Amino acid sequence: MTERSDMEAALELAESPPHRWRSITLSMIIHTGLLVGLALLWTNRVIGGGEEGPRAVKIVLASATDDNEYFDEADLDPAESPAEASAVAVAEEPPPIDVTEMVNEVATIDMPLPGMNSSEMTNPTQTAALPAGQLSEAQRKMLAAESAAIIANQPKGPATTLRVFGSGDLSGRKFVFVIDRSRSMGAQGLNVLSAAATELTTAINQLETYHEFQIVAYHHRTMTIERRELLNGTEDNKKQVAGFITNLAAFGGTEHELALNSALSLNPDVIVLLTDGGSPELNESQVERLRRSAGGAQIHCVQFGQGPLQVRNNFMKQLAAKNLGTYRYIDVTTWDR
Repeated sequence: MTERSDMEAALELAESPPHRWRSITLSMIIHTGLLVGLALLWTNRVIGGGEEGPRAVKIVLASATDDNEYFDEADLDPAESPAEASAVAVAEEPPPIDVTEMVNEVATIDMPLPGMNSSEMTNPTQTAALPAGQLSEAQRKMLAAESAAIIANQPKGPATTLRVFGSGDLSGRKFVFVIDRSRSMGAQGLNVLSAAATELTTAINQLETYHEFQIVAYHHRTMTIERRELLNGTEDNKKQVAGFITNLAAFGGTEHELALNSALSLNPDVIVLLTDGGSPELNESQVERLRRSAGGAQIHCVQFGQGPLQVRNNFMKQLAAKNLGTYRYIDVTTWDR
């Protein structure tokens, strides 16, 4: 009885609170050590001490729109060194243009000209063998035709200077006289047309045969001598001037812009506008449009009226000022004809 009591007493002593806490503390120390060891071993394998080696990382390229693209090392060719990559980039550049080859290609082109049949064209097998800088027969003919056209369009002879109705100097080789034939310019109005026949005949008679001229008469429509193109200053063409103006019937309205555009289409050096400037007058946008169309041609203006000039800054003054021209006003009541 006494022996059993001693064993029970020993067990109760072992299970007392101080002994239990000692066992728990020892167990926690052992487990903590094991966890720390495992953590160190795992860290060594991941960062670079293990068998797997360095871990691949990603490169982030930020774009201006915040749209990112990610590139792994697998996207790069490990066998290609920076020097090799540079060599590949250089090799992919387009080769320089071979000017000699281009000339040879041009020399092999056969182009028929107007009036040339196929039998007159050079054989392609022959032109293919032409050296650089040499042209086929067809190409030589084409160049000759182009040269002749350029020469034909070049000014022939020196320019001349004319004056009409006391205007400023009109200097050039190609002249277009634009005359208003509306009702106000005829015998029932200012009676300018009869005087214009004399003035323009005198002026045009001073032209040489290599000079060119035309007259554009207008109201709401336009008409010219013979055809709508410049005429050479031959005696036959000069003789038509007086009769053309004298036979003009003065009636209808006035379309200044229509007449001036018709004159500009002939590409003259000088345009002379003869009108009373009646309604409808040109506005600023129309004047500016004509300036752009003139392309450097001079536009001189002679205005007719009764009594002193009423509008000091009219469209005719603006038109002349913007196109290297001169302006003159004529009071027909004091005009000595």
